[in-house]
Amino acid sequence: MLQGGYALDWSTQSWPLFAARAVVDWTLQGPDTLLTGVAVVTPWSVAGTDILGRAGPGLIALVPGAVFKNCTSRAVVDVQELSWRSSAVAAAGVVSFDAGTCEDFLGRTSSLPAMTLDLSTKGADALAELRDRDGRLAQVTIAGDRRVILRIEPEGATLVPGMPTGGPMVVEYPF
Repeated sequence: MLQGGYALDWSTQSWPLFAARAVVDWTLQGPDTLLTGVAVVTPWSVAGTDILGRAGPGLIALVPGAVFKNCTSRAVVDVQELSWRSSAVAAAGVVSFDAGTCEDFLGRTSSLPAMTLDLSTKGADALAELRDRDGRLAQVTIAGDRRVILRIEPEGATLVPGMPTGGPMVVEYPF
């Protein structure tokens, strides 16, 4: 059992020991959320597949130090793949968010537009592009060479109170 009435349940599928692979069916459910998926773990990779369902705003409260709280937006999740291997990362799918509001850490309320997070793969990199009806708000690249590159467009920066909006902001760091 997690905070806020959420529960993460899982069951392992049978597998031969010599295969060095675990396959787990999982479900995350709570008052406003029902997500299901499959996790596959080997000594060389970690993957999530067939991640489907709805995610409610209460999940944000589970994130320690989250910038936003008391959000009203909900998400519909349809992710076919998220995977990480020794030198390659992959993603495929979409997460759709409906319009809503959130409070920032100072208690100010911000409006959020309906948005779509498109997940894709380019070479050895996984891309996540956040868009609203007018265009791209932000893009995250998880590079196969173990770097995270975050690009926030001016239009996306307006959604975070206090963030500069004069031009695109790019943050890159290794992990």
